[in-house]
Amino acid sequence: MTWKHAVFVAAVAGVAVPASAALPPDAQRNREFDAVMNSPAVEQALPPRLLIDKIERLADDLYRVTSGPCHVDALIVDLPTPGGGWAGPRRFNVVVKHKAVCREENG
Repeated sequence: MTWKHAVFVAAVAGVAVPASAALPPDAQRNREFDAVMNSPAVEQALPPRLLIDKIERLADDLYRVTSGPCHVDALIVDLPTPGGGWAGPRRFNVVVKHKAVCREENG
């Protein structure tokens, strides 16, 4: 490969895949669901020994996790980017917005 060919390939690749390329929306949403489902903050906020029954997306970056008669809201919060630049998938953390809200069960 000549140097001209290498420069052309690099230029085309740079146009086709910008440095700030994010994941496709469905892949990003899957990452968010997975992060919420496996979040230690969510696990600690819910009562012990209850399994997650449902995760709902209420709005951009806001999820409700239901476990038995209880639920918590989890927020997706962006993490700072190292070096001030941004490349690759979105970096985020899961933050629980409140203590578990539980309804009384009739029984």
